[in-house]
Amino acid sequence: MNRKSVYTATAVILLTLGSVSCSSEDESAKPKITASPVAGSLTREQGATQYLKLVAPFNEALEECTKVMNPLMDSQASSPDDFSKVRAACKGMPEANRTFADELSEAKWPTEAEEAVGLLVDEVRADQLAWQEVSEVKTHEDLFNPDHPLSEDGPAAGLVRAHLGLPPVEDLEE
Repeated sequence: MNRKSVYTATAVILLTLGSVSCSSEDESAKPKITASPVAGSLTREQGATQYLKLVAPFNEALEECTKVMNPLMDSQASSPDDFSKVRAACKGMPEANRTFADELSEAKWPTEAEEAVGLLVDEVRADQLAWQEVSEVKTHEDLFNPDHPLSEDGPAAGLVRAHLGLPPVEDLEE
């Protein structure tokens, strides 16, 4: 798989794996999620609510980044002006990625989802250096031949969603 495909596939899959649907429900009316329940004591529904809350900031940062980065990756062309745009759009990705992984690993999960969440934490952490590099891109070479390319997505987010009773990624793309 070439770098263009890896970046595009990674960005699209990451965006859709964690996407949350819009809701007219008042945010203040939603129950507060805490990471202190006894391991395995969360219900599937509580785990799903928690997952959607934790993934939302990551998805927001990812969407902002991919709006700028994906057209460049698709075209395989760049100009010096593009690099400052990528840096500005993707500046939040390293922190969003790190926070998402930390919060996933610190939270308690329904027993049936614990293993899948652990896999997802590993997948998210594997891209930490890649997101840092994207947020600092200064040249065409940095963008298209990074020292730490984004990895291809594994099955973990889909497994987490399935264990928590959330719709599959394919349903989110429609």
